Parts: sequence; C-alpha cells; structure tokens
Amino acid sequence: MPTITSVTGAVPVSGIDLVLAAEALLRAPAERRGNAGLAASSADFARAPVAQPLLGRLLMGEANLDDRTLDAADAAGALRTLAAEAGPGRAAVIALPEPGGAADPAVLARLSRDTGAMIVRGAIGRHAPADAVAEGTVLADRLRAELESDAAPAGLVGPFPLRDRDDRLRAAAGVAAEAGAPLVLAVDAGTPEPAVLPILRRALGIAESAGLARDRVILTGTAAAIAARRPCGGPGVGIDDGRLDALLDSGATLCFDDLGRIPTVRTVVSDHDVAVAILRAAAAGAGERILLSSGIRAKHRLTAFGGNGLEFVPQQFLPYLAVLGADTALLRAVGGGNALRILAREDPAADRAAAVPSGTGDPRC
Repeated sequence: MPTITSVTGAVPVSGIDLVLAAEALLRAPAERRGNAGLAASSADFARAPVAQPLLGRLLMGEANLDDRTLDAADAAGALRTLAAEAGPGRAAVIALPEPGGAADPAVLARLSRDTGAMIVRGAIGRHAPADAVAEGTVLADRLRAELESDAAPAGLVGPFPLRDRDDRLRAAAGVAAEAGAPLVLAVDAGTPEPAVLPILRRALGIAESAGLARDRVILTGTAAAIAARRPCGGPGVGIDDGRLDALLDSGATLCFDDLGRIPTVRTVVSDHDVAVAILRAAAAGAGERILLSSGIRAKHRLTAFGGNGLEFVPQQFLPYLAVLGADTALLRAVGGGNALRILAREDPAADRAAAVPSGTGDPRC
C-alpha cells in the first residue's frame, strides 16, 4: 500500500487528488534594520501592515516586512480554504522551507491536524544561520534525523540551491536515494536563465553518482529559468521554447511553482504561458515530470488579502488547462498524480495489517 510521509505520519496515497508541490506556508519576519537608507515614504511603506490600499505597490514588487511574513494564522486560513475546495482529506501541500531556515515541524503538524490538509515537509538539515554551510557528512546525518523524526517526519529532501557545493549536493542526493525520497533543487536568485541548464546538468550528474535517478530530482523556479529574453538581453514575453525543451531533455522533474500571481506590466511568464509549456511537455512525452504549485511567499497573494490563494490551481488553472486541450489523464497527473508517485513509498506494515481481517466477521466484507 503506497503512502506518503506527512508531518503527522504515513498517509495512503489513495483518496488524495491534489498536491501543491512547493509552498512556503510559514515565513519568518525579516529583521528590522531602521530605515536602511530609504526615503521616509518607502520606510513607512515597508513597515505598514498589508491592506488593500497597498496592493498596487506590492504587486510591483515594493518591499514590505508584513507582506514577507507568513504566520500560523495565515497558513491555517489558506489551508482550510484549500481543503474545502478539494474535499476532506483530498489535498496535500509540500512545505518547502525558505533558504537559511526551516519552519517549526511541530507547527506544521498542528496546522495539518487543525485544517484537514496533509502537509509533507522538506528536510534541509535544520541549523542556525551561522551553520548554513555544514559539510556533507554533517548535513547527511541531520537530514536522516529529519526524515526519521517521530514527532513530524520529513517526506522529501530539500530545497537546496542549484549552485550549492558539490559535497552538500552529493550528501543530500545520497540520503534521498537511501530513503526513497525525492530531492528538491531551487534555481538561485540572480542566476542568468541560460546558465541554469549547465548548472542543472552538473547537479544531476552528482545526484546520479550518489544513486538518485534524474526524475527523482525536482527543480523549482522552472518558469523563471525559461523566461524569454530579448536579443538585447532585456526581459521578453513568454517562454523560451528551446530552453524548455533542453530542461525537459535533462530528465529532471520540473515544478511550475508561481501560479496565480496577478499579472503586471513586468510579467514575463504568465499562467497562460505555463499552460502552453505543460502541453508542450506532454506532447514531448514528459507530462509525467511536471508538478504545479502556487508558490505563495507573500501575504498579498493569500485570498484573505486580495490574492488568488492556494486554491487557484484546482479552481482556475487546471480547468483552464483543460480548455486549452489537456485530457483527463494529464490533468490528474500534473494536478497531483505525478507528485504522489514521486513521494510514495511502500509501507510493508500497512500491507500486512490490511491483509489480516479484524474481528470475527466475514473476511470478505
């Protein structure tokens, strides 16, 4: 009986329809450092609580401390709405910690129990910020401890920066391989789009040498990695099909994890572009290596603050993908089937329990 390892323990994959593959859920507030050289108006905006009058500037990317903070109450509201949309016990969320820190597993476990949404957390080897570059052997031990935790076990490894050190990538991939779990790699902020492919190939080679198959490596930030550029080098519009095809050919599993943003004049890759890219991947025979998520890391993107929320994928994106021509099999695959397959592990204990009838009734009932 295949199961996924959630923060509350093993959960059968049967009955789960929807998986959001890369959410933050919890994000610690940034440290306040005075005005940091900002104009008074910008400093006031940075400290203001998120509210409707701020949305225009937030959508255009202006910094705000409250916007970059997601607490347990924010996560609970978003998860309850998602669970109501998908149905009881039918939605799962992969919670990927922010670089340099990790959400408290006990809080994630409580959120799962309180909201009815299953949560699978990523293991990054919990550490203090000063210890962010632990060597491979130390990192491996810490990752194993998170995966095997009785309180709130992790169900996958990562995310780690795509440009992380070789010894750390090898350790993370090795632990993932021995645990039967996937490894998540994130495109580093500021990495030029054309540089992503060679860096990914290097990382995939390291993972393979550690015993982890390429399709067990999940790349987040895919849309940003394939954003089109003008010949002069400036931002373009849409997706570079050549880079998309090259990423598909790499064998990695690609996660489109920024769905549901309200587009602005600065939007390069729209949700429509992502939908077309998914259809292109399916036509190339790679539809089983596509994952989806809203990737909400800012408060204004939650439904409670005027955004599209976690429910955008099942409520809007998947139906739109169907309008563009996706068949039922593809919708099920990218909506959750692919993620469940890559997360699933066989649970021999559960299989043995299922094979033994309980009570004295007819074992056929």
